[in-house]
Amino acid sequence: MLFWAGAVLTGILGYKQLDWWVPGLIACAVAAAQFLLFQNLLGTQGAGLELLFSLALNLTMYTATFSIGRAIGQRRARRRQRKATRGRP
Repeated sequence: MLFWAGAVLTGILGYKQLDWWVPGLIACAVAAAQFLLFQNLLGTQGAGLELLFSLALNLTMYTATFSIGRAIGQRRARRRQRKATRGRP
């Protein structure tokens, strides 16, 4: 659930044209939350490897959804800008 919530959040933040460090920050925060969750569920064995795997997976997914959201936001901003210049004499 944390994974998908982070993916949606990074897509929205990409659409709002925020900087490129945002998906990395969110990936680290979600990986830390997942680490704590898995450490409590599984105990100490395997939690460190799970942290590395989830950080790599989160960073890849969040960068991709951030890029998609950013591209959509840029396209809509250009479209709005073109419509605004058409109405002027």
